[in-house]
Amino acid sequence: MKFYDKDLTKKDQEIKKLIWILLLFVIGFIVGCFTMNMEKQNTITELEKTIEEKQKKIDEQYVEIDSLRETVYMYNLYGK
Repeated sequence: MKFYDKDLTKKDQEIKKLIWILLLFVIGFIVGCFTMNMEKQNTITELEKTIEEKQKKIDEQYVEIDSLRETVYMYNLYGK
């Protein structure tokens, strides 16, 4: 003999809806975390490239300044 209870069926459906909502929220949260992690990694990579470019420019300027110091020193040492 099978019993049918409207209240139990309604509660069962509400619980299923709640479980689906929670499951979708958790999946969305996990996907969001992965996306944010990937965006942060891309930002870090871009910043590292910028730092490398700036460091190369600094190194080039250091060589130019060092060369200018030598020129000034030689000019002072040997005169006009």
